[in-house]
Amino acid sequence: MKKKLTDNLGLKILAVLCSVVLWLVVINIEDPVIRKKFSDIPVTILNTDSVTEQGKVFEVLDGTDTIDVTVAAKRSIISTITRESIVATADMQDLTFMNTVHINLATNENNDKLENIRSDTENLKVNVEDVKRVQMVIETTTAGEPGDGYMLGEVSTDQNLVRLSGPESKISKVARAAVEVSVEGITTSIQADYPIRLYDADGNIIEDKSITKSISNITVSATILQKKEVPLRFAVSGTPADGYQATGEITSNPETVVVAGRNNVIKNIAEIAIPEEALNITGQNSDMLTLINLKQYLPENVFLADSSFSGKVSVTVYIEKEETAEIRVDANNIVLQNVPEGMEAEIRNMEEPAVLETVGLAENISKLTDLTITGFVDINTLKENDKLAAGTYHPEVTLNLPDGVELREPFQVVLSVAEAQTDKAEEKEEE
Repeated sequence: MKKKLTDNLGLKILAVLCSVVLWLVVINIEDPVIRKKFSDIPVTILNTDSVTEQGKVFEVLDGTDTIDVTVAAKRSIISTITRESIVATADMQDLTFMNTVHINLATNENNDKLENIRSDTENLKVNVEDVKRVQMVIETTTAGEPGDGYMLGEVSTDQNLVRLSGPESKISKVARAAVEVSVEGITTSIQADYPIRLYDADGNIIEDKSITKSISNITVSATILQKKEVPLRFAVSGTPADGYQATGEITSNPETVVVAGRNNVIKNIAEIAIPEEALNITGQNSDMLTLINLKQYLPENVFLADSSFSGKVSVTVYIEKEETAEIRVDANNIVLQNVPEGMEAEIRNMEEPAVLETVGLAENISKLTDLTITGFVDINTLKENDKLAAGTYHPEVTLNLPDGVELREPFQVVLSVAEAQTDKAEEKEEE
């Protein structure tokens, strides 16, 4: 058997090869018709203005603007056709009352040599609606928090309106237009372009190609401010009622506030000073409690960092009734300062000791206990034209009293000024 198979092997192989060649020759001579399928062919929509000029807009349904096409032609023709050769069009002038448009198929070469060209999708399906146009304010929202020690300041945009156009059913779903800016962790002001997004009433993003926006992006500028905690400083004006004094103590709630501003401004802010005219204690005979609005006293370009803080501060100026106390001053405890050379000055006819009445707050009056009171007279204050003439003067004595303690009445003494006796004796000796 093996011998029979191998007998004339060369002739047998030659016979097979001849058969194949003969088959190929026959096939090429006959050029049979074959079919070829092309997928995802786009449909070009023609004469759309026939719809839009009527104040309407259309939307393609069910993805019928992308189709699969099958071409039948002879092998020699099929080999020249590619996906790019196929032309699918739908003319909106042929729109039916069922809102369909027949899809015409052809090839841009050898179209007349095709046996057949067809698609399972014969019609473009559309939804036709009235056009709705609206104008919306663009909201600006921020996400995140700036870096530690910083806060978000003013946020501004180069435009704040967008015009929308599209099918009435789609436009009616748009509740707002907004851009979102992330400020998470930033410490410097920013300026950048951000996309405008549309949202429905539930806050869901609407992404619909049938809706046209007049602008797609806007430029947003966000100012980042540095924060700083600073104390409040108060001053008072006016005089309390007779017999009363301000203690000098002023308290506020809060005592400090956090302010914010640009770096080059905030670095120079050490405190918030409230001017004295804001706290007038004229005629007060008890502690004065008042509200002060800090906002009107903030330096330019400085803001309160806490948006929940109204800026109103409760301020208390403490006022107490005066106390009185008698003091005694000995003449030898009064120093005569700046007596000119060649002159003598002495206090005459002063009661020993002088009894004087002082007034002040209880805390200060208590410091007078067991205190030796001293004082002085500055002779320079008695000069005229920078010269001191001999004679009798009635200068006021400045006493060294504790802070907050004053004399009820000025304390004056009789002062005698004369030429020094030693100088006169020398003159007699010279004579």
